[in-house]
Amino acid sequence: MITRLEATRYRCFEQLSVDMSAFQVIVGANGSGKTTLIDLPSLFGELLRADNIASVFTLKRGSLPARAAALRELVFAGRGDDFSLALEVVLPEDQRSAWVEAWLANIKSKRQQEVLRNSPDKWPSHLRYELRLEVFNERELNVKNEYLFAFSPSSVPDRLVGGLLGETNQDKEDWHFILRREYGGPAIFVNEAKTIQRDADREDKVRIKPGLLAMSAVKYKSDAFPAASWLYELLTEKVVFLAPDWEQLRAASAPGQDKALIASALNLPWLALDLKRQGLPDDAAVEQQRSHRSRDFEDWVDHVKTALPQVEDIDVKEREEDHHAYFSVRYAGGYSVTSSGLSDGTLRILTLTLLAYLPNAPQLVVTEEPENGIHPSAVEAILQSLESLYGSQVWVSSHSPVVLAASKLEQLLCARQTIEHGVVVVAGKEHPRLKDWRGGIDLGSLFASGILG
Repeated sequence: MITRLEATRYRCFEQLSVDMSAFQVIVGANGSGKTTLIDLPSLFGELLRADNIASVFTLKRGSLPARAAALRELVFAGRGDDFSLALEVVLPEDQRSAWVEAWLANIKSKRQQEVLRNSPDKWPSHLRYELRLEVFNERELNVKNEYLFAFSPSSVPDRLVGGLLGETNQDKEDWHFILRREYGGPAIFVNEAKTIQRDADREDKVRIKPGLLAMSAVKYKSDAFPAASWLYELLTEKVVFLAPDWEQLRAASAPGQDKALIASALNLPWLALDLKRQGLPDDAAVEQQRSHRSRDFEDWVDHVKTALPQVEDIDVKEREEDHHAYFSVRYAGGYSVTSSGLSDGTLRILTLTLLAYLPNAPQLVVTEEPENGIHPSAVEAILQSLESLYGSQVWVSSHSPVVLAASKLEQLLCARQTIEHGVVVVAGKEHPRLKDWRGGIDLGSLFASGILG
């Protein structure tokens, strides 16, 4: 799980430092940096996949616009030539345990092994990945600094210290550096099993092009860098910025689609069809394939009905002539409407409620303004579904009082534009105008009155 995001002099943020939870609602007026904030995990993933990091910022991404028309736009207020980004993630327990076992295998002293086994507060619990990128000659974007290290519960970073922590804390106790790269020098990798050691021969120095991230190399050496490889996979494959094209979603979905949720959601009918067919024998007859419905599929249909009471049933069908998949929604009165005739709001409800029932949901789903096109009475059902994604994080941006009214104070991040320091993001519980809030007025009313703006 991603637990923290930081950005310095990046776009609208002069200084961003926020802790992130499993379910987060980012609220603010238009132009308050909500999209830039929730885009950061996807940005890291695209940078790790890129052959040229500049293209990640200056080229369109499918139906989404480019992040910047010129590289200079990436630097806050055009001040200086570089900006930095950082994120922290909590390590899964299996990764943490495997790392400690690898350390123990490299420790010869029985006494030292015993001390380590009995000191879980010194075991790696989080990874922190930091980047400083520099605009060069207005036409190139180069990696100036890159750090990947683990820290333990006994050595949590000082949140009052800004900048790249890897730049000034390379000898800090219980910080274990996997990757260091500085000022045009080589990338220095350390086998994770040897990060507990201090001898110089544990280091592997590699020259990397300035327009590439060094961390991408860990995917070729997952045995030596299992935790780093896990992070690479998380950022490049398990983060989805859900931004469907509702017009395209009305068309039947072609066969051969990805088995996991994609940003465009164009494979949504197939995901629903796979859910419907769960538990169906491979040798099932055609009629059995059509009539079979899994328990999870039925639960999803029932959930949709709470948001759309006029719906009597939902089915997903595979067209025999070309094997395209599409939705068919039956309404009270007996008439049915297929995907091509469904409204944006109905498609949005089908999409956002289905996520909670998918067996292989992404590790992180971010989406903007889920309330668009949806009747206020259905918004709570949508948020309940998003909040119940087991084992996944969900971040939602909104400027709707309806969404705010259905949110808890601890789920909020409040973004606002300032005159001197760009966008400032404050946790709901730390917002200066909410310190005395006791629930007498709902959050939606507070937002509408400008208190959270």
